[in-house]
Amino acid sequence: MKMINKEGKLFNKINILDFVFILAIVFLIFLSGIKIMGKELQDIGSSAEKVKVEFSASILMDAGYLDVIKEGDRIGEVKQYLDSYIKEVEIEPVYSTNLNFNGEKVISIDPSMEIANIVVVGDMLYDNMSYKLGNQELRQGKIIFIESDFYRLKGQINWIKVVE
Repeated sequence: MKMINKEGKLFNKINILDFVFILAIVFLIFLSGIKIMGKELQDIGSSAEKVKVEFSASILMDAGYLDVIKEGDRIGEVKQYLDSYIKEVEIEPVYSTNLNFNGEKVISIDPSMEIANIVVVGDMLYDNMSYKLGNQELRQGKIIFIESDFYRLKGQINWIKVVE
């Protein structure tokens, strides 16, 4: 007995297109059930554990734009809060190396740029040898997006440590 006959029926019972349609409906019902329960598809088969992690990031931007970052700001991703917040914020001027009229190197402050060094603390997922803030992997030197109610800024991770 063939699985699909000449008429296109699966096991001589149901049309193959109808079977694919039924499978698609069952899959959509499964996905909506996951969404209703408040889980993500990656959470279902994951053996990830939550670990309290602290990391530092540097955000370089035009002067005046970094004043919006405040200690205690809750971090979010895709319009949803994560279990993390900004612990420390330090805004510093950016120094640049220039040449003076004699051709000597001079270190001066760049008035158009500022750098914010922030420390973020929160419960992050640890899975497959990496820590994750939402969907972003935390690795030293990697680019990360810090998002809150009032801003979404791009920074670079300086260091990461597990807090006990």
